[in-house]
Amino acid sequence: MHSDEELDAIRRRKMQELMRRAQTPKVPPVLEPLANGIVNQLDASNFWPTIQKTKIALVDFYGEWCQPCKMLAPILAELAVQYKGKVFFAKVDIDRNPSLAAQFRVQSVPNVSAFKNGRFISNLIGVRRYADYKAWVQRLLQ
Repeated sequence: MHSDEELDAIRRRKMQELMRRAQTPKVPPVLEPLANGIVNQLDASNFWPTIQKTKIALVDFYGEWCQPCKMLAPILAELAVQYKGKVFFAKVDIDRNPSLAAQFRVQSVPNVSAFKNGRFISNLIGVRRYADYKAWVQRLLQ
């Protein structure tokens, strides 16, 4: 059994620890420096240098002529705002960047590819619901 003095000493140490924690500034979560809340345009010249600087990136391979791509654009724009500071969003025009499209075997658009720490992870082809993209991003953040 503990004596009253021992219990008082434990209480004092615990109270000092709690006071120290309360005074210690909270460290904000590590932010994705390039995750600026918008969907950024990438091309063959800046694709890899940019992607390799990101922790998590979603890249929309699209065509200007593609109606489903136009339907997807506001979904990705909204997600970029929602995940500002956490996920980098970008788009690549496949007609202007055929080498990138070939590198990722993009045969139909829209084709959204996920990258984690500069490496391709997976992709979603075609237009999906907002909730599908959001769930995908949540899984990538885990």
